[in-house]
Amino acid sequence: MNSLDCERLDSLDGWVAIKSNIFEENETFKLGFIVQWNVIESKFAVTCHNRTLQRQKRKDQLSVADTETSWAGLFSVNDLKNVHRQFTSVGEVLAPYFPDLSEFEVGNIWDMIFLIGNRTSNQDDPERDLDTPCRQLEKYFSTAIDICGRKIVLDSLFPQDERDVEEYFENMQEFKRKTMQDEVTRAREHIRKVLQSHAGADRLVLLLQVYEEEDLAYQDLVATATAFYQYLLQPFRDMRELAGLYKMEILKSLDEEELGPKRIAELEREAEEWRRRGEDAVSSIQDITVSYFIETSKALRGMLRAMEEDKRRFGQASWALAAPRLEKLRFLLAKETLQHMRSSEMCLYRKKQNVKEKMGCLSGQDQSGSETVDVLELQYYEAQLELYDVKFEILKNEELLLVAQIDTLRRQIKEHKEEVVYYDVCEDPEDLQSLLQTAATIGPAHSPVNHLERRLQQLEAKRGNICARRAYLRNKKDQCVEVNDQKRRVAQQNSAQFTQHHGVALKREKRREDEQRRRDWVDQERQRTLSRLRSFREKRQGSYFLKTPRSKMSTREPACSDQPLSIICTDPSPSPNGSAPRKTTRKQSKPKPKDIPVQIFAPSLPPPSLSVAASPQMSSPPPPPPPPPLPPPPPPPPLPALTPSHHETELADSPMPLTEKEAASFPDRHTLKQNIGSMDEVLASLQRGQIQLRRVQPPAPPGPGLAPSGGDLRNNIMSAIRLGVKLRKVVPARPLPQNSQDTDLQKSIKAAMQRMKKVSSDSDEDDERGEDSTPSAEWDS
Repeated sequence: MNSLDCERLDSLDGWVAIKSNIFEENETFKLGFIVQWNVIESKFAVTCHNRTLQRQKRKDQLSVADTETSWAGLFSVNDLKNVHRQFTSVGEVLAPYFPDLSEFEVGNIWDMIFLIGNRTSNQDDPERDLDTPCRQLEKYFSTAIDICGRKIVLDSLFPQDERDVEEYFENMQEFKRKTMQDEVTRAREHIRKVLQSHAGADRLVLLLQVYEEEDLAYQDLVATATAFYQYLLQPFRDMRELAGLYKMEILKSLDEEELGPKRIAELEREAEEWRRRGEDAVSSIQDITVSYFIETSKALRGMLRAMEEDKRRFGQASWALAAPRLEKLRFLLAKETLQHMRSSEMCLYRKKQNVKEKMGCLSGQDQSGSETVDVLELQYYEAQLELYDVKFEILKNEELLLVAQIDTLRRQIKEHKEEVVYYDVCEDPEDLQSLLQTAATIGPAHSPVNHLERRLQQLEAKRGNICARRAYLRNKKDQCVEVNDQKRRVAQQNSAQFTQHHGVALKREKRREDEQRRRDWVDQERQRTLSRLRSFREKRQGSYFLKTPRSKMSTREPACSDQPLSIICTDPSPSPNGSAPRKTTRKQSKPKPKDIPVQIFAPSLPPPSLSVAASPQMSSPPPPPPPPPLPPPPPPPPLPALTPSHHETELADSPMPLTEKEAASFPDRHTLKQNIGSMDEVLASLQRGQIQLRRVQPPAPPGPGLAPSGGDLRNNIMSAIRLGVKLRKVVPARPLPQNSQDTDLQKSIKAAMQRMKKVSSDSDEDDERGEDSTPSAEWDS
């Protein structure tokens, strides 16, 4: 029972969070109060005017119904005292400003019994001063607005029952995010204060205590920052997993079900939309991960800088106590900086991929696309240079980590070599000989020193690989800088040459465009005026017409001018001479103004007599001038044209097994609400998600008489020879000729991609690893 009571006390059910800035005023308003004594009601009449809004309405001539500019109410003395009590609870400074209103108090039953004469004489006195208390109340309310604020004063004097109380409450999601962010800020400020206290520690003992407090503050910062950034990551994690699951379901339905072309196109659009959402979620996860490692590495950098300054104040012998902590800080800083650079590397890879996608979408544009290709190429070079700088930082921090491990191993080897071994005293020489033989059988291979030396050799080899990798990246960066500078020089020369030789032409072209724009505007206004006159002439040919407002007439005119065209289009036998019966009908209906809307919007078929009378006119040689030709009806949607798109979708969905394998590589696929422990694991999952699967050619079907074996090619060939299968010479396939119909824009895009491939290091890495002998498919357009 006690545990249940404790749970109820700790529970937050029914509690709400109130906004801390609910009474803050973004705008300042000038309010004016008018107070008068109402003799009939025996109350004070208080009126408040918002002078600022009233002035704005008079100036702008605006009528805002939702904004109130004046308030009024009747208040007794007790009501004013209660309002004063609320104001003084907000600001005690307001207490002496409340005037004395004892003369205006209404008598109660005791006053009627004992002091009825005095009360009556005071209330009925015509010479009593009523203006001074009213002016004091006006001054009091103005002072209350300055001290308590406009919202509190207006809500206390003129409460609104219909006000929504939800505006006082905090949004719980936003409130939680803000609270966690405040916790991170508090932990950061605590570390800063501890770092500032280093100068006050003049002895090493005090400094070691400061170091312990600093370590605790850093652990607090890591804990709060991890919780905060994990909270920020959770919605994007959920979106990433949902996008992957929905995309898999859509692709599975496209692969297994028989659907129509419209449904296939709709599902393809949905799959593309979910793919885009998943990519956006991954991009947001990468950005948040970068922010976390920036926070931790910045704190460690400040701690290391402060400790290196402390090292100068003490000697080498006394500083030996704090040396392990300095090495630990260097190791942690290298590790956090390495994680920060790896996450930044993923963001730069994403930036490069976006540039290549934009360049791939330019093949269908016009001549302006060539300039866009140059701009995108320069953006790619800038991203590649940033990526090289990040890779250099990664190699630097990896080398720092290896150097720290190498120093530790060398110190351990030195300790093992300087260690003195004591043997027991042997009374018999045979016992000494047996000990020597036992040591010889063990050998130096199993000694701890040999194991540490092998480990040291491995670390030295890794350090050598890092140095070689740094030299390779330096050469690639030099190539990229050279190509980037050359591209910029060419762009500057082209821009200067274009400005120099085509300045006059540009001015002339601009003047011509302005004249053409002005001429088009004049023609458009002329056509609009003529259309209005034509419609007016068609509708107002008689002496009788309807007098309607100008706004209604302007809204009806487009409908009236368009309606006869739709009526003519619905005629089963459209012909150029089909307007003759219509003119006859309109002429006969002239004397009846009430029939004009009927004739315009819903004309009836002509009577048989009119059609008979009109037939000679239609067959006469000189026909009347035909009306302008009607636009042809829109053709029906071509159904056979959807078949190629279906084949294209089948070809596009061919790597379906690859997509399923890639989606299955995420460990938290089926648990959307799973919270990963640390940000290092988040970065590791992002790096695993960047591994791209490559398309593998399916094995050739076995020949006749051969079993489908999983062995190598040599065994299959030898078994075929044993079975007596005659081998034939395979003619190597000729390289396909390049498409001669490629435009200059496509050629420039391909050339730019080839240049971008040469200055990139990732493509060269793929070639060195031997993962694919052909150029990567992402570079082909």
